[in-house]
Amino acid sequence: MTKSAIAAAALLAACNTMPPAVLPPPFGPDGPQAPRLFFPTGLAATPDGTLLIANGNFNHAYDSGTVLALSRTFLDPLFKPAPPAPQLDCDVPDTDPGFAGCLVQIPKNASAVLIGNYAGPLALNGDGTIALTGSRDSGNVNAVQVDPVQVDPVQVLHCLPGTGNDATKDCRRGLGSLTNNGVDGPYAIVPGTAVVQSGSGRAPTDVFFVSSIIPHIDQISSGILYTSTAVAAINMNSPWNVLFAMRAGSRFVGGGAGVGPMVFDSVRRQLYLGGCYFRSASFGAGEPGSALCNGVTTNFLRILNVDVADAADPVLFDLRTDVLSIDTVQFLLGDPDPGTGAPTALWATMRNPDTLVRIELPAQPSIAPRVRKVIPMPASPADMVRIARPGASDLIAVVTEKTNGVAIVDTASGEVVSQIGRLGTSPFIIKEISCPSTIVGSACLATSVFGECRVALIEVPKSQPSGAKLRALIGKCP
Repeated sequence: MTKSAIAAAALLAACNTMPPAVLPPPFGPDGPQAPRLFFPTGLAATPDGTLLIANGNFNHAYDSGTVLALSRTFLDPLFKPAPPAPQLDCDVPDTDPGFAGCLVQIPKNASAVLIGNYAGPLALNGDGTIALTGSRDSGNVNAVQVDPVQVDPVQVLHCLPGTGNDATKDCRRGLGSLTNNGVDGPYAIVPGTAVVQSGSGRAPTDVFFVSSIIPHIDQISSGILYTSTAVAAINMNSPWNVLFAMRAGSRFVGGGAGVGPMVFDSVRRQLYLGGCYFRSASFGAGEPGSALCNGVTTNFLRILNVDVADAADPVLFDLRTDVLSIDTVQFLLGDPDPGTGAPTALWATMRNPDTLVRIELPAQPSIAPRVRKVIPMPASPADMVRIARPGASDLIAVVTEKTNGVAIVDTASGEVVSQIGRLGTSPFIIKEISCPSTIVGSACLATSVFGECRVALIEVPKSQPSGAKLRALIGKCP
């Protein structure tokens, strides 16, 4: 081969060389690394007490996100270490001598798998063996198989069959894009049931409902985008199959805006959806972008009957006249009727003004839901979790994003009875997890702290919630 031919071949090879993949910890970026948290978003607790964490990779430092598993053998001592070590109260300045003991790193043997970017909330099936989270940049749904804890205390994560290469723990193939179903940016995912047509007739089926935070573009006319949004129903036992998609909004219903929070009412057979996200050609990188609605004068609660599939549009109720807020962040069903078991209240966190509101759900479908209680909250309330107290009113733990804390609310009095601070910048998602057997009468909570790349652990004594303590801060940004 002549020198010119060799040079041409080398140039051709150089032009076809892809840049090396920058894998996140523990898979890279320079060979195997210790597991890390990087902009955690979703949290989920399995029946055996393992905590799953979805890393969103929102600064695109790596080529993908991950899901990590933290076992109870790691978490339990953080709430209550073995004597003579004392329990820690980490709600102290970082200059306090005891603060260093509050900072904990992810164990090196924590199980992890690769998923797509921009992960949202995590959802589990009934027995906690399948975890789903959406990737908003691709419209894909990531699916992770979760092994129950047996002999090995470290929970093992796998790629669900057909979703990637389990040998390398690369699950980025996922279940596939839901864009063709009108779900461009899968975000909220909740388990439930739906009556679908089968070979033997109409039968209830366990499903995952997946909604979209990014509106789907139906038409562009004279630079104006006409959009819609949908909720897809995925077979829980065979999640590769989309059973149907329901209209959650169109140019004629709700302005075609995308939605944020979503919950499932198993008694009324309904989905409740809130939030407002629009799509515009005036911003975005190469294609129309999406953002939180602004300048609107509505705050719609959308109700979808899940058993009619795509045969009906959602019913919309405007809550803005009750609260004067246009931004609903999260929903939580509660206060079940003693006779029917149907929830009588839909709790919601809202912003501008920052409130926790109780929306009454009437037994008669002809009566509109209305806001019956408004509780002022610290700045920017986000996710929340209910703490049951037998013999006493329940508590609701609300993340307050701009105050870097969690507020505990008594549902009977409507008062904030405790506040825990110093979690770090931008906490958002909160879940209740199993407490150690040595702790009796408390609720144990885990909160993702987005801006600090960590998870905060909180203990709330049920009989005396004012004694709630921040016990540990797990992880830090790379």
